[in-house]
Amino acid sequence: MKSTFFQKILILILFFGITKFSLAQEVNLDQDIEIEESKILRHKVALILGHTHVPSGFSNGEKKMLVVPSWGFDYNYLLNEKWAIGLHSDFFTESYTVIDFAGKEEFVRERPITSAIVGSYNPHEKWSFIAGAGYEFAKEENLSIIRLGIERGWELPKKWEFIATLQYDLRLEVFNSWMLGLGINKSL
Repeated sequence: MKSTFFQKILILILFFGITKFSLAQEVNLDQDIEIEESKILRHKVALILGHTHVPSGFSNGEKKMLVVPSWGFDYNYLLNEKWAIGLHSDFFTESYTVIDFAGKEEFVRERPITSAIVGSYNPHEKWSFIAGAGYEFAKEENLSIIRLGIERGWELPKKWEFIATLQYDLRLEVFNSWMLGLGINKSL
């Protein structure tokens, strides 16, 4: 009788040991799948169609708000889930004239290109806050800029994302503008 009792205990120990071992293997496989799925794709490239609003525009002899179409091309490198650095560039498709902050000098901007090195903070997976500095390059004169922005994304299949962006550019001591844009983003 003692031997059958010990045999039953041994069978129970083996059963629970094998079950525990097999469950541990399944958990490890599940963890590997979760780790693979949560792997961060480090590169993001975006193409944005924007409309840049220039409050100090000058047209037909009077100061007025100008709306200038632009294309944006953004590259971001994700440092982690919350922080990224990038190069954000805008290509204006039209030339325009502005009056400086003092209201004294006219600046002609012939299809300028802005380029800024930015840092972005993502407090939530869908929102990004952007800040950086760079230059606006134009045939007439290059201007320093400070850029601030906010971006909202909506996930699409296959690592694509639809984005809406609002950014403010201050051209130091000359004029400011803000851009509202829509675009697509691809994680690589």
